[in-house]
Amino acid sequence: MGIRPTADGQALRLAYADPPYPGKAGLYEGHPDYAGEVNHRELVERLVDEHPDGWALSTSAAALRDVLVLCPTSVRVAAWFRGERPTQAWAPLSAWEPVIVSGGRAYLSPVDARRLDALVHVARPRLTDSARVIGAKPAAFCSWLFDLLGALPGDELVDLFPGSGGVARAWELYASPRA
Repeated sequence: MGIRPTADGQALRLAYADPPYPGKAGLYEGHPDYAGEVNHRELVERLVDEHPDGWALSTSAAALRDVLVLCPTSVRVAAWFRGERPTQAWAPLSAWEPVIVSGGRAYLSPVDARRLDALVHVARPRLTDSARVIGAKPAAFCSWLFDLLGALPGDELVDLFPGSGGVARAWELYASPRA
């Protein structure tokens, strides 16, 4: 993995939020966790207050400007290039999703390993899975996200919008002693 613990050996408390993107909450109306439109200002404040070690927030390319202005100036924006969606549209379709990242574990040395702020991984919807959740992230995305945060076994990752449960399952594998 190439990432080493912090100099003091402390575990980090990290968070990931993948809420319904602004204006898209209606897509999740039938999901058991459905709570309507997300107040992104309150969400960012919660991330900053409760997870000072580090956090990541997924949003849409269309909402990036409005969500980014709510964030501290120290955040960085990473990009997941997920590929095209098989649909027709009157305007160009976005083929990427921004991930806003704050904090995380820094490298102890600039040559420890490489973490890239972009992931090119085309995910295909699981159309035959009746329990699928729109927007569920694939395992490759989760692994990239954990690397962006510099996460290590022993750290805690809180998934604020568990949806399909895929991020929690990926974290369990990533953080297991066998990984």
